[in-house]
Amino acid sequence: MTTGFNERLEAVCRERKSRLCVGLDPDSSKFTDEIRAELKATRGEATKSDSAELSVSWLVAQAVLPYVVAFKPNMAFFEAAGDVDGPAVLANRIGAADPDVVTLCDAKRGDIGNTSARYAQAVFSVMGFDSITVNPLMGWDCVEPFCRDAGKGVFLLCLTSNPGADDFLLPGELYQKSAERAQNKVNANRNVGLVVGATRPELASRVREVAPDLPFLIPGVGAQGGSLTETLDAIRGRDAGRFLINASRTIMYPATDGAGKGWLTRVEEGARQLRDSISSALA
Repeated sequence: MTTGFNERLEAVCRERKSRLCVGLDPDSSKFTDEIRAELKATRGEATKSDSAELSVSWLVAQAVLPYVVAFKPNMAFFEAAGDVDGPAVLANRIGAADPDVVTLCDAKRGDIGNTSARYAQAVFSVMGFDSITVNPLMGWDCVEPFCRDAGKGVFLLCLTSNPGADDFLLPGELYQKSAERAQNKVNANRNVGLVVGATRPELASRVREVAPDLPFLIPGVGAQGGSLTETLDAIRGRDAGRFLINASRTIMYPATDGAGKGWLTRVEEGARQLRDSISSALA
C-alpha cells in the first residue's frame, strides 16, 4: 500500500522534532536596506540571475532549514514580481537541500474538475511541490483531482485566520461542514488536511472534533495575534498531534533587537525560538 502524504508528514515531524512550517512571502515592499545589503553580499554566482524575491526566499530557507518541517512559498508574491518560475526553482532547491522537508504551494486553487486536474498537474508534476492549499467552495468534484495521488498533500481552506472568515465560513457553520466532508468524503488516500487559523481557538476545537484524523495547517500565530498555547489546547495538540504551525512575516522580516545582529541571524534565531516554543507548549 502506498504511504499517504499525511503519514509521511507525521513521520517527518517525529524525525525532525518540529511542527514548524515557514511561509515564504517575498514582499519587495518589506525588503529593507539591511536585507538588500545582505542579499548583495551573500548572493553567489549561481544565483545572480535570480529575482530578488527568489533570492530572499532561498536565503531564508537555508537559514531556517534545521528547524522546519515544511516551507510554504506564496505564489502571489512571485507572480506579482513577474517571476513565475521562482516557486518551482525554490521547491526544487529545497528538495535538493533536504528531501525530507515538505514543500507546500500556497496557491489556494480550486475550479471545475478538468481545470483543477490541470492545476494539480502544474503544481505537482511540473513545479514539483509536495502539497498545495486548495479552496473547496466550488464543491468536492473540484477538490477530488488534487487528491488522486496519495503521495501529494491537499490542505483545504476551512477556518481561515482573516476577519473576512465572518462573511462566509462562519455563518451556517460552513467551516464545520467543510471539515466533516473532508474527514468523511475526500480523505480516502490519506492525503487531505485543513487550514485552521489560530485566531479563533474556540472554533478550531470544533473542527478537531469533527475531523480527528486530519492534519491542520495553522496560520495566524505571530503577526495576526493568535495564541499558540490556546490553539494547541483547542486542537488537542499534545494528544492528537497532526498539525503544523505556520509563520511567515515574523520569520522573514524580524524586528531589530538592539544587539547589532544581522537580518539572517535574526531570521535563524526566530525560527529556532518558535520551534522550541512549540515543543515547550507540547511538553
